[in-house]
Amino acid sequence: MTRLISTLNAAYEVPEGRSWLKVHAISLGLTVVMAVLIVTALLLVLAGGHLVGFVGQGLGVSSVGLIVGKVLQWMLALAFVVLAFALIYYYAPDVKERHWYWITPGSVVGVLLWALSSLALRGYLHFFNSYSKTYGSLGAVIILMLWFYITGLAFLVGGEINSTIEHAAAEHGHPEAKAEGQKAA
Repeated sequence: MTRLISTLNAAYEVPEGRSWLKVHAISLGLTVVMAVLIVTALLLVLAGGHLVGFVGQGLGVSSVGLIVGKVLQWMLALAFVVLAFALIYYYAPDVKERHWYWITPGSVVGVLLWALSSLALRGYLHFFNSYSKTYGSLGAVIILMLWFYITGLAFLVGGEINSTIEHAAAEHGHPEAKAEGQKAA
């Protein structure tokens, strides 16, 4: 997470002005919050269908109600992922004047890139998985580290898009946008 913070600072072209302790406290806090959000989203995706079916049968909900429940389950899981991206883009870079945005162009691209690359990795592992044969039990660790790398890359691409849009807005005279290397508007 500290590498992600420093790389987002580089994307926004701002120097790190926070103390070492503050950067690591933010890093630890973001790590814990990201873990909770991602695990919650995964639980919604993996077990939410069973929960919707169980509650639906217990309450006597029709099949249309079950479909609506499953759609809401996926929308809630997506909302947790979008919240994770929004929190990273709000707290990680060392910009002095922050504005909370639930959805930014960078977060949309980042979430889509993350979802598509995760699906592509899943497809690759389904058809061409030889990590377990080659590396044994370390194969799972290698796959997890590769997925973490892909996730970090999606965050950075989205952050770079947000930074580029903000710098372009500053060049065109938007009053709240920050130019390259500027911390406050």
